[in-house]
Amino acid sequence: MTVLTLAGRFWRKEQRGLAPASAPHKPVREKPPRHVQRRGESMGSRRRSAESTPKVAIGRRQWALLALKLLALGLLLGLLAAAAVWLVRQPMFQIRRAVVTGELQQVDRELVAKRARTVHGNFFTLDLNAATAELRTIPWVRSVTLRRLWPNGLEVQVQEQHVAARWGENTLLNTEGEVFTADYSGDLPHLEGPPDAGVEMLQALRRFDQALVPLKRHVALLTLSERRAWGLQLDNGLGLELGRDNVEERLQRFVRVYPAMFGTAAALAGTSVDLRYPNGFALRSETPGGGS
Repeated sequence: MTVLTLAGRFWRKEQRGLAPASAPHKPVREKPPRHVQRRGESMGSRRRSAESTPKVAIGRRQWALLALKLLALGLLLGLLAAAAVWLVRQPMFQIRRAVVTGELQQVDRELVAKRARTVHGNFFTLDLNAATAELRTIPWVRSVTLRRLWPNGLEVQVQEQHVAARWGENTLLNTEGEVFTADYSGDLPHLEGPPDAGVEMLQALRRFDQALVPLKRHVALLTLSERRAWGLQLDNGLGLELGRDNVEERLQRFVRVYPAMFGTAAALAGTSVDLRYPNGFALRSETPGGGS
């Protein structure tokens, strides 16, 4: 083997061992061993568990504090309620005085005050509606307004009934046309009619009395039948039948002829005049010598 042959072989070996100058160098990523990967994964899981555990503990503490606060609030409210119940039951708040106001003539003021002091309940527990209804049962009381007076009193404002007429057999009629029951011995006109006609009859009474002013007479008895026919009796006993139609015109016509017919007669009991005729009237009398 010659020297040239040896040199050629050496050169070829050198060429194979050298990397080409144009080829880029690629780094090789080495995979970690499997046991290293598993260790990393288990450490990450432990970190996540360690992070979530404090949050759960904090949440539980917050709920426990909230429950304690609610319990304390409930106990406080219970104590306040018990204290309030104890307070309102104290004798110092029992109604012991009553101030009665209003212009009263028929109502017994002292009776109202006495009844007000005995109503059920105290300053706090008094039922004003029930007490008002109870006080309205007192004779001649039309309405009642109550107001609490600290710490154990009541102001009772009373509106009295103002009587206008007798109604039926045993009741009275006030100036508003309302029926009520009370004892009264004074002189009053007497009204008799349907149960719901109180207001209508009271208005008619005022008109008839006004028409009788020239005669210096007034209505003693006023009646209204179920057929709406009017009749009245004057304070001197004279009876008038007015019928249902043109009632006020018939009464006015009678007023004009009254002086000529009866003059200054003070009493005409038993005498009646039927004014239901279109152009006249009929006179009836139960006295001797009377006629039609």
